[in-house]
Amino acid sequence: MSTPEQPTSPPPHPRDVFVNRVESYTREEPAKALSAAFGIGILLTLLPVGTLVSGVARLLFLVARPVLIILGLVKVADAWETYRSKTDTIPPEETDQPPI
Repeated sequence: MSTPEQPTSPPPHPRDVFVNRVESYTREEPAKALSAAFGIGILLTLLPVGTLVSGVARLLFLVARPVLIILGLVKVADAWETYRSKTDTIPPEETDQPPI
């Protein structure tokens, strides 16, 4: 008889792993963690976050149409190649041409 399989727990979510690592680092090095948090806060205050996000959004909308057109052309070419390979493999008996 085989042994019953032990249920495996799902892998932890990457966010949970990150939070656990930050918590352990904060407990081990509180001064460094505090200075890092302060530095990140200053950086986020000085950076124009709204301007950066709107610039990235504009860039994505600008690039979206050409990318979608190119992807559509690739799909059409793939479908055409599939159609051509199917028509090339028809045996001569099935065509309307008389045998030689």
